[in-house]
Amino acid sequence: MAKRILNFVRYRFLLFAGLLPYFLGAAVSYYDTGNFDFGLFVIGLAGLFFVLVGVEAFNEYFDWILGTDRVFQINPGPITKKKFYTGVAAFFVALIFAVYLTTKVGTGIAIFAVIGFIAAAGYLGPPIRFTYRGLGEIVIALSYGPFMVLGSYYLQTTEFSMTPLLVSIIPAIMLFEIAIMNEVPDFLQDGLVGKKNLCVRLGRETIVKLYGLLMLLVFLACAAGIIAGIFPKAVWLTMILAPLAYRNYNTARRSYETPQLFLAAVRGTIIFYLAVTIIFILAFLYI
Repeated sequence: MAKRILNFVRYRFLLFAGLLPYFLGAAVSYYDTGNFDFGLFVIGLAGLFFVLVGVEAFNEYFDWILGTDRVFQINPGPITKKKFYTGVAAFFVALIFAVYLTTKVGTGIAIFAVIGFIAAAGYLGPPIRFTYRGLGEIVIALSYGPFMVLGSYYLQTTEFSMTPLLVSIIPAIMLFEIAIMNEVPDFLQDGLVGKKNLCVRLGRETIVKLYGLLMLLVFLACAAGIIAGIFPKAVWLTMILAPLAYRNYNTARRSYETPQLFLAAVRGTIIFYLAVTIIFILAFLYI
């Protein structure tokens, strides 16, 4: 059973989106207070794991129901109702963790849990379907940026602070980038099934230009945070990633009409996100 669950969860959600901002929030709390509750961290991590299983299950099921995964495919393998029930079960287990942490830490955990469930279940699930209303990218950025970092910080400190909020802007921008980049190869099928994401509304060329501006914004935000004394000086190490950022943008600019070639820019963006976030985590832990 455990092997089937692990095979089911796609690593792009588990590693790239979900876990790193959670680690980042814990690192910022340690930087601010010098304290770290390993038990709470592990319990929160376990709850997050089941949330991510639920997110992936719902996304796969509703993508199938709404027809996205069947466009341009010959005899695609069916996604059954079991996938939906897997998501429901995963969210239920996550709820148990959330209730326990609320009793141990405070009502702030319940607030984050409710917000997280609405974002996760409503991304593709009815009746909200954020991504069909042109809000999917914002939901991803907020969920895996501010909500994840602040939630992890609150779990350790039972407080809210401006520092984790400002830090969370960095992963939020990068996850927004990943979201819009993932839309480019699916531009045609998303349009056919009625998704009103940014790529469908603005076009692929405009999305690539927006991507370039956001990549520049990441570096400017890092520099501003260091100069303002909010980020540790070790965050300057993010600047060595400028050539990778430029290569990603250049690849995207030249290949946005060729999905197979464009995937190199998507992979490069994920690597960039991974590297920047790890630099931030280590900077807050050790510097």
